[in-house]
Amino acid sequence: MDKYAAALPGCPRLGAKRMRGLIEFFHTAEDVWKASDEDIRKSHVLHGNGEAAFLAWRHETNPDAVMEKLIQNHIRCCTWEEEDYPALLRTTANPPAVLFYRGKLPDHEKLIAIVGSRKATAYGVQTAGRFARGLAEEGITVVSGGARGIDSASHEGALAGRAPTIVVAAFGLDRVYPPENRNLFHQIVEAGGAIISEYPLGTPPLGRQFPARNRIIAGMCRGVIVVEAAERSGSLITSDFALEEGRDVFSVPGSIYIPSCKGTNQLIRNGAICCTSFKDVLSEYGWERQEEKVEKPGKESLTLEEEMVYKFCCTENEVQAEDILQQSGLSVVRLTMLLLRLQLKGYIKETGPGRYVVIGQ
Repeated sequence: MDKYAAALPGCPRLGAKRMRGLIEFFHTAEDVWKASDEDIRKSHVLHGNGEAAFLAWRHETNPDAVMEKLIQNHIRCCTWEEEDYPALLRTTANPPAVLFYRGKLPDHEKLIAIVGSRKATAYGVQTAGRFARGLAEEGITVVSGGARGIDSASHEGALAGRAPTIVVAAFGLDRVYPPENRNLFHQIVEAGGAIISEYPLGTPPLGRQFPARNRIIAGMCRGVIVVEAAERSGSLITSDFALEEGRDVFSVPGSIYIPSCKGTNQLIRNGAICCTSFKDVLSEYGWERQEEKVEKPGKESLTLEEEMVYKFCCTENEVQAEDILQQSGLSVVRLTMLLLRLQLKGYIKETGPGRYVVIGQ
């Protein structure tokens, strides 16, 4: 791990393009760091205030201290020129010069992004979870942004499918956002996946960083599935990046009466691949497995919230989500997520819209 490369992203006003320009001009990040101020000026990579900011910052920063903080937080980094760097991301128009990560980076190109609304409906949450699990069970790595709603459901589904999943964060990896996903992120790393970011430690989750993050999600994947998106959604930014990089865009159709489905329906109208099953993605790339699936291990343990909802499901032969909602005091979205987890873990199954039975009872 190169301490000089790790330190570069901490410089204000030094974006990925300029960072790559400096490393290419001076050959290595160490050479960038040790070049004289005059050599930096003569390179003409930086200009004006950006050049002055870099020179001042470089004199004030200790790469050894940066490296020590990364090690303390169990974070590694690699540059776009290194072998560990995601192969598809390297080929994009503006790949991060330095990528920070906790966990294990993917070593193959069977990556699919699933993105959508943070304020997802029950339909969107269930769809994202089931698509992610189906893809994971076929050995596909699911990539998303770790946000509330569709992103979280996608990561949960991938974990249930026993495959690594990747979170692309818009903040430094010593932060957690949203805070309630701390345990989810831990599970992702423990399961062989990764949390990655182009932002140095200490960077808060600022709004302007999320669109930039979306180019990474699109760039490292073969295709992007948009599950739910309003007309002005960050997920549509991800789909735009995907199209610019020659990636495929899949869109899940939704109700014409639901605002969070207007963006996905418009994508289909504009030529996105209509996606009604994860198998549509497998078929598109010829990723269907011919061999029989390996039998999965036993059921996963339940959290306290999952255990509570499961007990409600055990009270009758068939229960309705509406009844659980009234008795549990949970929100609609939270209950939907918990019911999805119980389905993905093999404890219950849906027999009809909003109706569930316990498996094996």
